[in-house]
Amino acid sequence: MHQLPFEQVKRKLLFKRKVVIRDLAPRTAEQLLAFGIINVDKPSGPKSIHVVNEVRAITGQPKCGHAGTLDPITTGVLPVGLGKALKVLPVLSIAGKVYGTTMKLHGEVSRDRLEEAFKKFTGKIIQTPPRISAVARRPREREIYWAEILDVRDRVVVFEMGCQHGTYVRKWVHDLGQDLGIGAHMFALVRLQAGPLKLAGAVSLKELKENFEKYKETRRDKYIQEVVLPPEECVGHLPAVYVDDGTLDYLKHGSPVFAPGIVAVTSELKKLDVVGIFDTKSNLLAIGIAEMDAEEILEAKKGLAIKTDFVVV
Repeated sequence: MHQLPFEQVKRKLLFKRKVVIRDLAPRTAEQLLAFGIINVDKPSGPKSIHVVNEVRAITGQPKCGHAGTLDPITTGVLPVGLGKALKVLPVLSIAGKVYGTTMKLHGEVSRDRLEEAFKKFTGKIIQTPPRISAVARRPREREIYWAEILDVRDRVVVFEMGCQHGTYVRKWVHDLGQDLGIGAHMFALVRLQAGPLKLAGAVSLKELKENFEKYKETRRDKYIQEVVLPPEECVGHLPAVYVDDGTLDYLKHGSPVFAPGIVAVTSELKKLDVVGIFDTKSNLLAIGIAEMDAEEILEAKKGLAIKTDFVVV
């Protein structure tokens, strides 16, 4: 089974000081509605913003937003943040994605030639965004982690792709068709994964509404806990540092994290990585940019280790 790059990293928690890192305590419904993320299984038809509006109406949380826009016809994983979790959405937007795609070839081509074209369009490619896009139409490099053909029948090709954020799959299909000399177009797309969020764990708008109705009737937290994720589960793909309690007041005001305040770090952390900053109870405090790698942090007695990007507490 294919994995995104961050899923292939073997991580280990390294301790700078002897402390106990506790598991995250379950959040109440009220806490999740103020600081949670819903992994929505977007249906075909509405725009992403319309899905957000529906979530806003269901949850009663006025502050809602989504990470990574999906076209109206596209289905699948659409992370929707509630309240303070809006700050976390950019981390999901820049995470790797997995798509299931169906394309139609405009002419006949052998399976071998098709396979070769897929290999050619895997790895680092140069892609110019389509005319209708949210970014400037300038050539830019994107990485295709894998592209695997699952089925070919009557010039209809079903395949799965893992790719860097900002990859236009429709344009990838068009460019591949041009390279084959026969043309091709995409006519179905489902996002199977965005960062650590997978389609298998997504909830439909219908399920979301049903759970909220049950919550309103019973006031039982479990109905919200079943459909709203704590933000910590949505940044599990990031390297992490854990800080002591003496750092918290400074961090809340946007202060950077200095090496003496760190009690533990995950082994894969490298300089310039986007990093999750947690307390010893595994609560997400902030997102930052590493100024040292894991080994340097463990050895450093002073110095700026993590530059705080934004605070979520």
